[in-house]
Amino acid sequence: MTDENPHNPYQAPDSTIQSQAKPDTPELASRLYRLLGALIDGLVQLLVIGPIIYFTGIWDALMQGSGDINLTTSIGLFIAGELIFLALQGWLLFNRQQTIGKIILNMRIVGMEQDNVPAGKLYGLRYFVFHVLAQLPGINLIMILDPLLIFRSDRRCLHDHLAGTQVIQTKSTTA
Repeated sequence: MTDENPHNPYQAPDSTIQSQAKPDTPELASRLYRLLGALIDGLVQLLVIGPIIYFTGIWDALMQGSGDINLTTSIGLFIAGELIFLALQGWLLFNRQQTIGKIILNMRIVGMEQDNVPAGKLYGLRYFVFHVLAQLPGINLIMILDPLLIFRSDRRCLHDHLAGTQVIQTKSTTA
């Protein structure tokens, strides 16, 4: 009988330290880069949708205190916003799993099980669900909780958990 029997419950634990991370595990994108990427994407969207809101008179209506936009206008703005989002980000999102902000900051969205994420999960669960939720009154807690989850050790927001994704750094950067 040998002392190095792996089934011996009385044997002292092995003193070699094993790394928790796999050698091929990609580097997670930093919290700062993810925030900056979201800001860049938001500004790009605003540059396109802002003039639409201004020139259709919606901005004036909001500034004059008659901020009650009817349901038809609200739905039309939501659809226009989604179409603009897809026009700006769709090709990049579906073909490169990146947005404009992620490209600028060298980040990419990957799946937790496999690198490529199906388009339905990528757009539908990561973006569309939360775009819809943002339109509903009383859902503010979810919209606040979503980005706050990035402070967990896995750096995944609520939309990442829902879609089974994470954001990685594609090149070595400092943040």
